[in-house]
Amino acid sequence: MIQRLLAGLVAAIAFGVLLLALWLHRVHGWGAARALAAAACVPLLAHAAILAQQFAVGAWLRRRTRPDLHPGLAAALRAWAGEIVASLRTFGYAQIRYGAHALPTGQDAGRVPVLLVHGYFCNRGLWYAFAQRLAARGHALESVNLEPAFGPIDDYVPVIAAGIERLRARTGAVRIAVVAHSMGGLATRAFIAARGGDAIGAVVTLGTPHRGTWLARYGYGRNVAQMRLDSDWLRALAAREGSRAGVPFTVILSVHDNIVAPQTIQTLEGARTIELFARGHVELAYDRDAWAHAIEAIDSAGTR
Repeated sequence: MIQRLLAGLVAAIAFGVLLLALWLHRVHGWGAARALAAAACVPLLAHAAILAQQFAVGAWLRRRTRPDLHPGLAAALRAWAGEIVASLRTFGYAQIRYGAHALPTGQDAGRVPVLLVHGYFCNRGLWYAFAQRLAARGHALESVNLEPAFGPIDDYVPVIAAGIERLRARTGAVRIAVVAHSMGGLATRAFIAARGGDAIGAVVTLGTPHRGTWLARYGYGRNVAQMRLDSDWLRALAAREGSRAGVPFTVILSVHDNIVAPQTIQTLEGARTIELFARGHVELAYDRDAWAHAIEAIDSAGTR
């Protein structure tokens, strides 16, 4: 579903750019190349401006929860620029190109198998770059597309269960590791709360709104409503998951996250928490430092 929505959106934007370029060329007499370049800048600048607003809100909320934290303007600009690139890469290409296909996978029986779980308004295409890295190390991989895209998070429990069983059946592994981005971390917690954690040796979450996010008030879908800051659903999840069935969690967050805010409260009791700076929300799925921390946690799952 997300693949089709994004393909349609990209096509509509491209059509709009062509119409604007044609208008600049025919009505104002601009050269064709100049008109096309100027028209293409309009959606790019609009996208950059929306992200800048998100970062501004995140900074405001961060100051309210961590007034002692002063990462500086350079780090904020680095996060903004990186998120522009990562979001265009994700929503303009990767999820359209790879969302409907199996990701690369390794075949080393000595490596921990890994299930990759994406977040809101995404599909498995988000993981293509990280999947290449894991496959090169030999990890057997599975991924899921969380459907329905705008449904309640608990509806993703059977999807994750099926992904785990496919991976275990293919590899013969008793336990696998899960790496989840954003809402995918909440869906993984919901799976453990409902089905237990016997099949999971470790969970890594990247930019997951474990306490919810202030910006969810502006999103669409039942899953977004559940991700509002300290929502009833999040409180109920925390109450029913107990100790998360003894599964070790590694929480990787960015203090510059532009979607999940306030940022620094987004951890779990008993989890290993790693704070990164100067990374945006989507960029966490591409960041090599985040990959290194995730791989460390994945490898530790083999010792359980």
